[in-house]
Amino acid sequence: MRIRTQCRSCGLPFRETLTRETTTLLCPGCGEPRPVSTTAWSRDDPRHVERCLICDCKHLYRQRDFNRALGCLLVAIGAVFVPWTYGLSLVVLAGVDLWYYRQLKEKVVCYRCDTVYRDADPSPRQGEFDLLKHDVLKYGKSWQDVDLTESG
Repeated sequence: MRIRTQCRSCGLPFRETLTRETTTLLCPGCGEPRPVSTTAWSRDDPRHVERCLICDCKHLYRQRDFNRALGCLLVAIGAVFVPWTYGLSLVVLAGVDLWYYRQLKEKVVCYRCDTVYRDADPSPRQGEFDLLKHDVLKYGKSWQDVDLTESG
């Protein structure tokens, strides 16, 4: 399974391919070893991930594997041609962008460590991104920490 993760020591993002036999990841920048959970793999299907293999978090979400830079480039090209096409270029390229988006597979992402699993098939319990769940799991925030009386 192809993943993209980040080193906890030096912060370097890197890609790696994991198998059921992989027990540690080595950062290509600093060489820091990182353990890989061998019990997080689904017993039935090797393409399903029930828990994060890196941080053992059970909270994962699904997301389209969309190249954001390409999406922004399409919108920018449409915007450049607006004076000559009277805005039709934006509509056409927005349609191209939407078609491209719908053709893409979904990937699975961990809330806690942001590890991206590109070859994983999302399970039904892995829903769309939830910002509140992300902030609670990653930063330890809660609604009790928010002071609603402050203005500004």
